[in-house]
Amino acid sequence: MFTIGQTAEKVGINIGAIRFYERKGLLDTVERDSNNNCLYSDYDINWLLFIRCLRETGMSLEEIQRYYELVKEGVGTLPERTELVQAQRAKLLADIEEKKRQMIRLEEKLERYYRGENY
Repeated sequence: MFTIGQTAEKVGINIGAIRFYERKGLLDTVERDSNNNCLYSDYDINWLLFIRCLRETGMSLEEIQRYYELVKEGVGTLPERTELVQAQRAKLLADIEEKKRQMIRLEEKLERYYRGENY
């Protein structure tokens, strides 16, 4: 079990983000120690890592909340969850392709500058 500080460090987010996700209902009630401090399990850390991944790919909090509700409903929701993750993957792939196009344009511009062209 890990303190909130240890959890934040392991996940790579700040303590405020963990508390925010708790307020949004994205973390179930965690265990507490004898001093009433929250303790987080490996499961909690893995879930927070996945939330971070989803956020970094641009998934909205509302979509993550929907996904989490499906997780809590059990394996019967695997097809729906699969669709959500596939849709997010498709968005990410489209973003990657756009970034590649942008990189090409920047490289072309730099090549012109290296040749001494002014445009």
